[in-house]
Amino acid sequence: MRTYTYKAKLNAHTHRNLTEFLTQQRLLYNGALQERIDCYQKTGESIGLYDQRGSLTTLRREDEWFRKFDRWCQDSALVRVERAFKRFFRQGRGFPRFKSYKRGVQSFETLQKKPTFNGKYGYVKLKGIGRFRWRQDGRCDDRTKVKVLRVVQRPTGVFIQLVCDDKPQRLGLNQAIGIDVGVHLRAALSDGTVFPRHTPDRTEIRRKQRALNRCETGSNGRKKRRASLARACYRARVRRHNDLHRLTSEIVKHHGKWIAVEDLDIQAMTASAAGTAASPGCQVKQKAGLNRSILDQNWGTFFSQLDYKAASAGGQLVRVDPKHTTQRCSSCGGLPIKALTLNDRWYECTHCGYRDDRDVNASKNVLLKGLALFDAGGSFPAVSATGRPNQDMGPDRHGTV
Repeated sequence: MRTYTYKAKLNAHTHRNLTEFLTQQRLLYNGALQERIDCYQKTGESIGLYDQRGSLTTLRREDEWFRKFDRWCQDSALVRVERAFKRFFRQGRGFPRFKSYKRGVQSFETLQKKPTFNGKYGYVKLKGIGRFRWRQDGRCDDRTKVKVLRVVQRPTGVFIQLVCDDKPQRLGLNQAIGIDVGVHLRAALSDGTVFPRHTPDRTEIRRKQRALNRCETGSNGRKKRRASLARACYRARVRRHNDLHRLTSEIVKHHGKWIAVEDLDIQAMTASAAGTAASPGCQVKQKAGLNRSILDQNWGTFFSQLDYKAASAGGQLVRVDPKHTTQRCSSCGGLPIKALTLNDRWYECTHCGYRDDRDVNASKNVLLKGLALFDAGGSFPAVSATGRPNQDMGPDRHGTV
């Protein structure tokens, strides 16, 4: 499945109807959530999606405002509640919250409507809202492949997302590559290629934040400044994702489509060091700066993009155990007498004399562990240069993403 996003063109009348429908979606979401809570408190049992669809049918029969819009577009709010509860019961945290007018529903989807493609334009007409039109670019021009049509309102406009049953094939170099990510370098590849760290430019966002703080609470000027700040944050997000797309496409196409990366627990790595009042943490400010640097590199999005791009090129991405990938020599498998610190940017093996960039050496170790998962051969030496048997021959835990 692939999702293709297009910026929609719509007139002022459709804009007003879309705002009204999203308000109705927020009310439907809050009503469905309250209905589930009340049912459980009174009977001890929960109700499901199909029961609430029956309630929506009754509501449409009695209220003209709800009959104004398409029934299957309204169903998106009920599906959103269902997914929120499934996620809550699966993860055990994050109970669904009511949506206020400030953070209301900004999107909806339907499985019943199919777009129409006419020349260089595509369009769809939704009951009660109006006509959405967008310019085609050749990525999706077969309506039979469209499984879900989604309308998303962003700070910079309204977008149409087409979820298609499509498996495009990418060009990829038939070669295995190991990747080590960090904050000194964004990524280091086992072939010696390095990509510099990403340093976001927050000048515009900070300026708009200061302008927002100077506004009086509840004023019209504050609403305008808040919308301006939202647009700036969204544009920064789009630029960040586009940079990652260019980087990941270059890696798959020119360096290798068989990719091994470290299995990093990013959530634990970026946890706060503040501690508690009874047991306060140490070096909290330094840890906060490190967390910010890690999050600026977007490791999670980087790995997810590499995953599906490698798969579409006929390759694979695997995650390997990060244990000793930085400390171990990629040439002889030996460990240093004294562990490397963050200040040591150059790796020098005391056993075989191998010298290399610290991150490139780590990426080569990642590749060696990944080769075992690719069934392409390659492993650590059975005995390290210190004469002691290696205890971690390959990864302790691994899996395909």
